[in-house]
Amino acid sequence: MKLKKRILPFYQAIPKLLLFQLVSFVILSVVTWAISSLCNLLLGLSGKAAFTSGDLGFFFTHWQGYAILLLVLMLVASYIAVELNALIFYCSGLMEGKKPSVWRSIGQGFAALKKYLNPRGMVIILYAAVLSPLLGLGFSISLTSSFYIPRFIMSVIESKPLLLTGYIIVMALLFVIAVIYGFILHGALPDNMTMKEASVNSRRLVKRNLKNFIFEMLCFLALGTLSFVLVTAAAALPLLIVQFIPMGETAQIFWSILFVSVLFMLLELMALMFVSFFIIKLTMLYKKYREDGKWEYREQEKKHHPFVITAAVLSAALCVLFAVVGTNYFDQLFHTEITTEIVAHRAGGFEAPENTVKGIETAYELGAKGCEIDIQRTSDGYYVINHDADFSRVAGVSKTPNEMTLEEVKKLRVDGEPVPTLEEMLEASRDKVTLFVELKGETADNQMADDAVRIIREKGMENQTVLISLKFDILEYIEQKYPQMQTGYLAFISFGQIENTPFDYLALEEEISTDETIEAVHSKGKKLMVWTVNEEDSIEQFMTSEADAIITDAVKLSGEMKKELSNRTPLDIIFREANSIF
Repeated sequence: MKLKKRILPFYQAIPKLLLFQLVSFVILSVVTWAISSLCNLLLGLSGKAAFTSGDLGFFFTHWQGYAILLLVLMLVASYIAVELNALIFYCSGLMEGKKPSVWRSIGQGFAALKKYLNPRGMVIILYAAVLSPLLGLGFSISLTSSFYIPRFIMSVIESKPLLLTGYIIVMALLFVIAVIYGFILHGALPDNMTMKEASVNSRRLVKRNLKNFIFEMLCFLALGTLSFVLVTAAAALPLLIVQFIPMGETAQIFWSILFVSVLFMLLELMALMFVSFFIIKLTMLYKKYREDGKWEYREQEKKHHPFVITAAVLSAALCVLFAVVGTNYFDQLFHTEITTEIVAHRAGGFEAPENTVKGIETAYELGAKGCEIDIQRTSDGYYVINHDADFSRVAGVSKTPNEMTLEEVKKLRVDGEPVPTLEEMLEASRDKVTLFVELKGETADNQMADDAVRIIREKGMENQTVLISLKFDILEYIEQKYPQMQTGYLAFISFGQIENTPFDYLALEEEISTDETIEAVHSKGKKLMVWTVNEEDSIEQFMTSEADAIITDAVKLSGEMKKELSNRTPLDIIFREANSIF
């Protein structure tokens, strides 16, 4: 009986929440398309194809940048209005036994935006749009749900105990703040308090009911996890059974794709509903605590919901349609041919001392088609290979290359190997691998570009070398002065049509290397690499994509996985797809 009492409010809210989510999706899709189109138009007027991590100053040096910032703020405000404000109004009405209107709730959501025009309101927007996605806790918006700390930054944090400790402390503080102010929007919106009054009210309610609040949220998470496991098991069971039923390969492929589609749709629906259920749970606890435990949910009259039945029928039809199309066009949809190449990060990745000649030799032996290295200028004008600002991590000397002569650098050892020059790395890679030379550090400037081109030409290796950088302006300089040289742009933030940038390669961080971006880059005759792909699931993801290459430290693992993936059967491919959904 207690379990039924806990589940009933969520169960009865499902039809109305689905309707709310559908209307919200349509509205926000239209708003997002309109604002994105305007931003792309402004980028075009400024002469830029895209805004990326390499030219952050654009926003503050062009009027178009300020206009885009304003449009982005308007977009964030729209998502706050619909996915937070309106949903809280709507859920509050549901829990009070009313029949809230989706459109009226959305109108209330936009009208309530004025509540955020104060310091506390701005902090809430920052939390919902940025901090909550990073923390994975509390109310957030789907627009920024994929926000993340780039892996190359996380790897630095994890490698330094002091930074890691600070990171853990910050995450813990954000968690505590999320708990203390969990009811702030319920006080500010349905109860029409000021943000200051709502924050005081939230602190008071949480403090007075802390034990019960923690218990209730743990129960909510436990039930959510149990539901996820049961639904996943129920949807995955037919997929497993198909393997053991005698039938032709075509039939097996059809039924396997069908059940994978059903599984994917159910899990997507659960992920979508979790946010709404979370708001409902907070709403119930808020009303309960506000009325000193006297409030109880009243069971609603049972009704038939044609909308839910229609949605279920359409979803089933879509799954069948995808199974039919997937069976008939299997090779095109599932990337059966593995063409993605391996580029060793920092010469040899994990397999050899980084940024050394031995690294290139090892990477070549393991089947890598390319090696990425980092060049920096010494005080006497030579170019040596080093990733960090100084040599402290790799060689125990806390001096930058620019503070040392070539003779001094040559005395250093990286795990027993000498620090090489650009010339030595070019010779080591000749007729073996493509060398991706990153212009790195404080000495990365036009002079470095000129010198690198000169050295590469002297070696006659223009066709085996690509000059890459995080600095947009240096690569533009190379494209203009040395158009015959191959260039590659490294980016971890991108907005706009990055495929229209004037470079031969685009090397993008994992999270922005979407299938759509890869397709757009290829449509312009350019190549796309993904960096830095070290985790097994990520290696598999991009190996089975249309990406031209992955830049990885896990060179040996990547080679083994490429070989394994190249020998998959159709059923193996489908089951790996199902495994990625889990």
